Amino acid sequence: MTAAAISQAALDAARQRNLGHRLVALADDFSGRVLAAYHLQGYTEIRPVHGAVLRNLELGGTRLTVLAARAGITHRAMAKLVAPVMAMGLIQQRPDPEDARARLISYTPRGIQLLQQSSAIIESIYRVYSRAIGAEALQALELRLYEFLTALDIEITLSGQQALHSVRPEKPRSNRKTYVSHNIGRYLQLLGDDYHRRCARIVEAAGHTGVRIDHLAVVSHLSLSGMTLSQLSESAGITLQATGKQVASLQRLGYITVAVDSRDKRVRRVAFSAQGHAFIAALLAAFASIEADYSSVVGRRKLQYLQTSLAHAASALGLSVPLSSPARL
Repeated sequence: MTAAAISQAALDAARQRNLGHRLVALADDFSGRVLAAYHLQGYTEIRPVHGAVLRNLELGGTRLTVLAARAGITHRAMAKLVAPVMAMGLIQQRPDPEDARARLISYTPRGIQLLQQSSAIIESIYRVYSRAIGAEALQALELRLYEFLTALDIEITLSGQQALHSVRPEKPRSNRKTYVSHNIGRYLQLLGDDYHRRCARIVEAAGHTGVRIDHLAVVSHLSLSGMTLSQLSESAGITLQATGKQVASLQRLGYITVAVDSRDKRVRRVAFSAQGHAFIAALLAAFASIEADYSSVVGRRKLQYLQTSLAHAASALGLSVPLSSPARL
């Protein structure tokens, strides 16, 4: 597909039915609800980005390099995330008993308390989802996500809140003491991360580098004909200031142009550059390639079933796809 061959209708359709966008919309809704509950319980310092630490940390402790690998970020980036979470008193560093040169990151008593409170929070969110989506539909979605992760050989670690429970998440509920797979947030996150890592590799291989996940608020909402900065801000669901920063970053990378609006010189109009149109073409090609890869592993029918389940869940929860302000916990 060339840049010239893309129509706005085709782009809108691709954005709305894209598996990655649906996964992110649902994963971020779930994590946003968890974060809101944390804040109500007094953990007001926790921000979405800290989830990369908290959801990947095992009860017995985890090395920084392992945390970074699970989160899909660099060792240095993970170290920057660990520092503020340590300052909150939720985690600590201690010597690794298996290697005197290494250090383990582990939960403090306050961190364990957070995990214990998380169990009730996740149960509560699951009940909300069950009422909105339907109990059977939610269970089907969870099972389909788990089957995808298993087929793709994506590790589901007993870390974060799940570390408190010895029962594997895929086990059926046999009594009220047993945790069934109330890990839909984890499953959505893992598959969404896998999708976007694959997408990033394909797009980078096509020569497009530097576009980050926080740029998606602009890239996923900017029309091919261009928009004013305020229109883009409203569509993306982020502040005008945040939109301006992302636009400026993408402009420096060569994907966006900013010009004075011909109808009002006080207004700035944002549009894709020629490089930006080429990037969109590469992105749509990546969408098709990833879905073809998934289909070859799990089968076309299972991929369609998952897409249908995700679309139903997003609609039932009133979520926009693509998501208006990606913020991951």
